[in-house]
Amino acid sequence: MKLTYYWIFTTRPQSFLSPRECAYSVLRLRRLRLWEFTSRDGRKIVVRHAMPEDARHMHDGFCAVVEEGKWLPTLTPNGTISDWISWIHRARTSRNVLLVAEIDEQYVGHLSLQPEEWDASQHVASLGLIVMKGYRGIGVGRSLMHVAEEVAIENEFEKIILSTFSSNEKARRLYESLGYELVGIRRRHFKMFGAYVDEALYEKHLSPEMGSH
Repeated sequence: MKLTYYWIFTTRPQSFLSPRECAYSVLRLRRLRLWEFTSRDGRKIVVRHAMPEDARHMHDGFCAVVEEGKWLPTLTPNGTISDWISWIHRARTSRNVLLVAEIDEQYVGHLSLQPEEWDASQHVASLGLIVMKGYRGIGVGRSLMHVAEEVAIENEFEKIILSTFSSNEKARRLYESLGYELVGIRRRHFKMFGAYVDEALYEKHLSPEMGSH
């Protein structure tokens, strides 16, 4: 893994302008942290924090995976691009984490970390992962999860939880290879297209040493 920093100019959205700035957009200099990995087929995988410009790709990527009907416990895509933009902005000022992965400057997947809703479990982050069809099995998901654990520790999370269909063997092998422990199976928890599907529950306890270089 290689970690680099770049300075980029970003445009401030019109909805965030003050009255004195309403006639133009404001360019801001922002430091962008990039994590670089090598895929199994020799290409460079770049992982970074999501920016508002990524919202359409993230929305479309989520919808594409939902429409496959195999990997996510929802039958129809939901949310709008505006919803994704709002989520990205919230992640900048909260403990929410949104990461995107690119190969050849093309979006290939994303990952989210969200604090649990209960006050007593704010040390726990729930992880969601999307990898686009055609880019699975080459290290995209693994790269995103490596970065997620580092950022989770920076955001003072102590544990990550996630779940997947028990039939999703590739995802389960990935999680287990990264040290996630199977802590339970919810039998017949989902009903997809008339068939029951079990849910496999995983968790991993983090330590500060995991995020150090």
